Amino acid sequence: WPRRFPCVGDVRGLGLMIGFELVKDQATKERAPELRDRIVDLAFQRGVLVLGAGPNSIRLAPPLVLTADQADFAVETLEECISEAVRTR
Repeated sequence: WPRRFPCVGDVRGLGLMIGFELVKDQATKERAPELRDRIVDLAFQRGVLVLGAGPNSIRLAPPLVLTADQADFAVETLEECISEAVRTR
């Protein structure tokens, strides 16, 4: 995602628990808490529950039993939310 979305500064995690950091600029890593909050709200409105973590990160913690369709839906929805949040900020 950092290559695809300039607002994503870093992606880290193990297994299914993954977090991604939202930044105003990838070079300076300046935090983007407003953008994080907007993405969390947009995802919730579309049926994907994500958790804010720290000042500017989003944590993904899906259930241990997850279908490929559910994972695809979550990723596609989050990508749409990131794009919309960046477009409307």
